Amino acid sequence: MAYTPLLFKVLLVSVFMCSLAARTHAKKRPSNLHFYMLIAVQNNTFLDNPNAKYTSVLTAAPPVVQPFAFANLHTFDNPLSRKMSLENPADRVGRLQGWYGNCGQSELTLCLAQTFAYDDGTYKGTFSLLGSGIATDPVKHAPIVGGTGDFAFCRGIASQKRVFNGYINSEETSWFEYNITLKF
Repeated sequence: MAYTPLLFKVLLVSVFMCSLAARTHAKKRPSNLHFYMLIAVQNNTFLDNPNAKYTSVLTAAPPVVQPFAFANLHTFDNPLSRKMSLENPADRVGRLQGWYGNCGQSELTLCLAQTFAYDDGTYKGTFSLLGSGIATDPVKHAPIVGGTGDFAFCRGIASQKRVFNGYINSEETSWFEYNITLKF
């Protein structure tokens, strides 16, 4: 039984080291993020534009045109930036990749499955959003359902607001502002 005090000391040191590591890692977890997303949507009007650089492409459509574009599915890979500009590479904080589909038959409703691949120099990892909302709402809210890296085991809420919409080089282009609140 002489080994009992030694075993106890080893366990105590192990618990202390694990709690220290958890506290150190917890300091690196963000509670709020703010950034902008650029999206250039491909649609049938401008398909003949050879210079277009679409970030969102229609990848599935129903066999018959439906009201509110019901059943249309877009795949996207959109840049994220600290500012509403992509000119300075230092302002880039990642990419937003995934799908959005039109899931409403009586109003324009989007179902979203998105993964934020985020790296702003301080925080690095991914977090995912899964939800739906009325496309015409000025501010949309959706749940954050998990993540990896500095966002491991996160949950939270994302608010999205369109702050610019127009045509640039024959591309329908929009900037969206995101405010993300996370808990761990």
